[in-house]
Amino acid sequence: MPQDPATIQRQIEDTRAELAETIDAIAEIVSPRRVAERAGEQVRAKAAELRARVGHGARPVELAGAAPTAGRGAVAVTAVPAPAAAAGGAAPAGQGGGPAKRTVRWGRVALAAGATMLLVARTTRRRRRRRG
Repeated sequence: MPQDPATIQRQIEDTRAELAETIDAIAEIVSPRRVAERAGEQVRAKAAELRARVGHGARPVELAGAAPTAGRGAVAVTAVPAPAAAAGGAAPAGQGGGPAKRTVRWGRVALAAGATMLLVARTTRRRRRRRG
């Protein structure tokens, strides 16, 4: 069945408009800025979750040394019990009382997250420039 050329032209224009909207939506999802924003939101959510789990500063969060069976870069997060002095004067951690533990420094965590986001944005920008 032959169709009217005006009808075919209108359908083509409608399809182009729909494709343009779809491409714009995809570009928004994969844009470096949006990726960085989502990564930042995830870091903030994890930090808030850890703070809530520990009790918002009531006890410091410490990083235990990586276990031999843990994967590369894996770190176990544990809550530290009350100070030893309050519990009867036992020796502090690392002084004959067990393995030494490191306290999480939230400023460094934020700095590392920010640096990672900048690195992702910079790499993406360079790739776009190379493509032309």
